[in-house]
Amino acid sequence: MSRILFAWELGGGYGHLAPFAPIARVLIARGHEVLIIARDVERANMVIGATAAKVLQAPLCIKTYNGLQDPPLNYSEILMRYGYLDGPLLAGLARAWRDLILATAPDVVMADHAPTALLAARGMRVGKLVTGAPFTVPPRAIPTPNMRFWVSVPGERLASSDASILATMNASRPQAVPPLNAVAELFDDTELLLGGIAELDPHGPRPSATYLGLYSGAFGTLAPTWPAGEGPRIFAYLVGEYRHLEAALAALASSGARCLVVATGAPAALVQRFQGGNLVFSSGMLDLGRTLDECDLCVCQGNFGTVNEALRRGRRMVVLPLDLEKFLTASALQKLNVACYVHPDAPNPDFAGAIRLALNDRSMAAAVQSFAGRHREPTVDTIVQRAADRIEALARNGGGRG
Repeated sequence: MSRILFAWELGGGYGHLAPFAPIARVLIARGHEVLIIARDVERANMVIGATAAKVLQAPLCIKTYNGLQDPPLNYSEILMRYGYLDGPLLAGLARAWRDLILATAPDVVMADHAPTALLAARGMRVGKLVTGAPFTVPPRAIPTPNMRFWVSVPGERLASSDASILATMNASRPQAVPPLNAVAELFDDTELLLGGIAELDPHGPRPSATYLGLYSGAFGTLAPTWPAGEGPRIFAYLVGEYRHLEAALAALASSGARCLVVATGAPAALVQRFQGGNLVFSSGMLDLGRTLDECDLCVCQGNFGTVNEALRRGRRMVVLPLDLEKFLTASALQKLNVACYVHPDAPNPDFAGAIRLALNDRSMAAAVQSFAGRHREPTVDTIVQRAADRIEALARNGGGRG
């Protein structure tokens, strides 16, 4: 039996844990022990349910840092927001992660957007695997590249940002552990098992074995209940923090389509205002696969799991990106002609126009069906089994307790 530690440190939502949950169930069925160190234990409990995995709270940066250059341009500038310029804090976080790894003695540390867990595991006799969305794993370049490709930035800024956090990272290491010479060396001696496919990797295609495939790990079980009547069906998966949520709901309500909406964290008054007629809100987490199979169009924020599932099932999308990662995903989808997006910085976004375009564009409908056909294999079950096989092999070859 091996012990697998899954670490999740940064990012929100369900997309970090949901893809791992089916893999965890397979590993447990094969006799392995699974521990989950989660940023959000409430969501971990919801996703894992009655699975025999153990759940622990991840060490987190709870400070807010002012005066940083905004917006962040590369991986280093993202890490600056989470304590990577704060020597005492990063030293404390790295120690907490090290002590958790030592106390639990895993054979494999599987990190999903958990850079400090990887930093802590350096020098330890433990297998290391990195998973999650490709956005969270920068290419091994010096300096780490500018992710806002439309912004012209001096190379000196990127190099300076790398150098600043590199100094803090090296100061947090035990003396016996060699220093890092580049930020991307954080991912040395790790296997990559990233979500999605090469076409959606914002850092460019990597070797094919790097990617899991179109896989979401969706865990909702509620059957979709659509508004009565005629007209196309739109499934919308939105979040309350989206600053244009009210305008997006108004466009859905006036679209003439039958709209089923999940609006996580939306104000109750807003839900009450739009509920009824051709727009209804789901009271819980829907069976995502069935809902997408029954809809004609998916409107979403660009969450990686939702995008993967919609593509697998050949559904067009209107993407309303919330952040850089989702904007890069939306840009890739639009280039593939399988979706259109509404720019996050548009002062008066045309949601109605985007919905009309996606519903009526026959070339988009054909493109997404063709895309789904090309990526039908591997099946979800095959993806889960292959991932479990990779983790088992790593545990045998690089285990920490052996």
